[in-house]
Amino acid sequence: MAFIPSRIKKHNVKSAETKLNLTSMMDMFTIILVFLLKNFSTEGQLISPSDYLKLPNSKVEQPPEVGLDVVVSKQVILVNHETVALLDDVKKNDPAIMDHGVIKPLQERLRFYSSQAKKMEVDYGIKFSGKVTIQGDKELPYSELVKVIRTCGVSDYPNMRLLVYRE
Repeated sequence: MAFIPSRIKKHNVKSAETKLNLTSMMDMFTIILVFLLKNFSTEGQLISPSDYLKLPNSKVEQPPEVGLDVVVSKQVILVNHETVALLDDVKKNDPAIMDHGVIKPLQERLRFYSSQAKKMEVDYGIKFSGKVTIQGDKELPYSELVKVIRTCGVSDYPNMRLLVYRE
């Protein structure tokens, strides 16, 4: 026979208050904050080199600046990742492409971007700096690079920077 209590005595159990221990959580957040601040870079990578070319090396100390992106590879000339002209046509000095050392399609594209930037200056007060970042392939002939530089100069972009890898 099993014992069956006739009377079950209920204990007066009060609900215990649970408190959250914040000390270890604050320690963890402090360690994470210090780690993130230690690894934070204020310069960062402003410009990403194009996949179409190899940039030359240099001992330059100046940090890069943000500007209109012009890429001159072995095959094409790109402005903001849009193909503007083929380099073979530029090398041939084709009159449809070239005019007194100025690359016509590149000049048209640069003038379009400068007109948009000047419009933003009027509408929103964002100053047009005329900065352009030229990424030229390491093996690009100097004469072809000079044509791109000349075209940028006559197309309202006198502030030119050549992008290189820092040694």
